[in-house]
Amino acid sequence: MARVLRKSVKDILFVTVGYTLGGSERMIQRIAPRLMERGYNVRVLAFKGWGPISENLGKMGIECVSLSGWGRFDIRVLWRYFLYLLRFPPDVIIAFLYRAYIPTRIFGWILGIPNISSIEGVMQWISPVQRFLDRVTAPLTFVVRVCSKAVAEFVTEKLYIPEKDIVIILNGIDVREYQIKLNRNKKLIELELDPEEKIVGTVSRLYEPTKGIKFLLEATRNLQKKIDFHLLLVGGGKDEERLKEMAGEMGVKATFLGERVDVAELLSVMDVFVLSSLYEGLPVSLLEAMASGLPVVVTNVGGMPEVVIDGETGFIVEPGQVEQLSESIKELLLDNNLRRRFGESGFRRVKKNFSIEKTVDEIEILWKGGRVKS
Repeated sequence: MARVLRKSVKDILFVTVGYTLGGSERMIQRIAPRLMERGYNVRVLAFKGWGPISENLGKMGIECVSLSGWGRFDIRVLWRYFLYLLRFPPDVIIAFLYRAYIPTRIFGWILGIPNISSIEGVMQWISPVQRFLDRVTAPLTFVVRVCSKAVAEFVTEKLYIPEKDIVIILNGIDVREYQIKLNRNKKLIELELDPEEKIVGTVSRLYEPTKGIKFLLEATRNLQKKIDFHLLLVGGGKDEERLKEMAGEMGVKATFLGERVDVAELLSVMDVFVLSSLYEGLPVSLLEAMASGLPVVVTNVGGMPEVVIDGETGFIVEPGQVEQLSESIKELLLDNNLRRRFGESGFRRVKKNFSIEKTVDEIEILWKGGRVKS
């Protein structure tokens, strides 16, 4: 049983690093409007500048704030953030991502504002100093919310945060957003792709080595010698240009689209979805792909095996194993019935077990009381 916040909550502030189209930001985009529909006053604050998420939230009538930070470590935003909380204190803060939840814990403790730290991934990149800082500030947060069992294990085993201070609330989506009618050929022509080719795709931040895109490119290079298909990569990140160069050097037929707002449409033109990550939490893009009825190939890391049933909704391969990855993609590309069967099973699984309404229900329980998995 997770702890319950013993106070009335009306005003909720979400805090994150930026308004880009990452998984954490897209979860805020889903959770915030649903809490607003339930009668809460909801605001979103980001340390960096404006982006697609703030634009989308603004259209929904949600107040968005930017602290106009630059680069990776603009310490000026910390003072701006503290002053903002002094002027406009919420009843509770829900902070996503390490660089947002660490200062939130400290400022929340100083100002007496309860806060929830949301950890969305297995942070293997974290340095000893960052690990120490996470551990010593953890008592300043009301509860640490994690998105999967795998992340919960990481938080207890690597950050030494007690289980009693952790609550597992799975990420969720609304499958109706991905049941779209689209002229596939027209969309592919718009993307300057051949409508006759099969499409293998991914939606991911292009951060290496975490996302394992290198291994997807290697598997694609091997497989395109035998099967005609095109690789579609959706998402941006610090390694985008380097990966484009790598794909060119390998001779891989691939299109890098960068960050896009039409993810649902792009998923609908794919035949197979792949996540070749070395580390993960519970990827929103995986839920989106399965909601789109796609068969998936994922690596055995993080919360992905909690979503994908191997041999029923997709294939699970070991991280970094190019041959396994290539063979699994090949099997799906060559078998139309298998793709359809996996896609239908995956859709049913996401609809039943990973709904956004369930996610919001369990977040609300944290201050209203009730039963929640911990």
